[in-house]
Amino acid sequence: MALGLGIVIGMQIAAPGEPAPAAAVTQAAPSQGTDAPAETQQRVDVERRDANDPTAVGELDAPVDMVIYSDYQCGYCAKWAAESLPTILEKYVDTGELRIEYRDIMFFGENSRQSAELGVAAGKQGKFQAFHDAIFADGKTAKDADFSAKGIEKLAERIGVDAEQFTADAAHADTAALVQKNHDEASSLGVTGTPTFIVNGRPIIGAQPLDVFIQAIDEELAQ
Repeated sequence: MALGLGIVIGMQIAAPGEPAPAAAVTQAAPSQGTDAPAETQQRVDVERRDANDPTAVGELDAPVDMVIYSDYQCGYCAKWAAESLPTILEKYVDTGELRIEYRDIMFFGENSRQSAELGVAAGKQGKFQAFHDAIFADGKTAKDADFSAKGIEKLAERIGVDAEQFTADAAHADTAALVQKNHDEASSLGVTGTPTFIVNGRPIIGAQPLDVFIQAIDEELAQ
């Protein structure tokens, strides 16, 4: 079933300096940062609550779960990660009230795929959030990331993982399968752009202001 009962969700507009989105991507979401979150009356169950999920952070039994469909070359994903995510991590994840399940997808092609696979590899060493924060540092994207052998070695040192294992895990078939699974899941749900969020089954479209997420999480906690 398409997410939103047929309503197209998601927004993918390239920020200045970013590559243009693929023609198949539909810009059919509310304006980023201005409108209220778009939701459906019916909740969509996409939570996994998998203790072995390498790209999830937060307590397994947290009362609120937020799934994030994101792309490491998406300018608005980087903006949200820099401006809103730190507060959400401190206010809700660190206190055990929120679990975040990151689902990195590949709207921008090979760089997006490689970034997502490296993210899974970092997660296998317990460093997914460190990788995510490093790629999106200062609101930047992975567009100019150095993913050469030497660049990956430097990145491994920066985020505190074993470089040899990092490289091997990124190239493993299981890693590629998980990244593809996340991408296919987003497509099957009707997600046409990034970032898209699902908070306890409630979709929120685009890099909305921090207050939108605080309100949504607080409402779920109150239940």
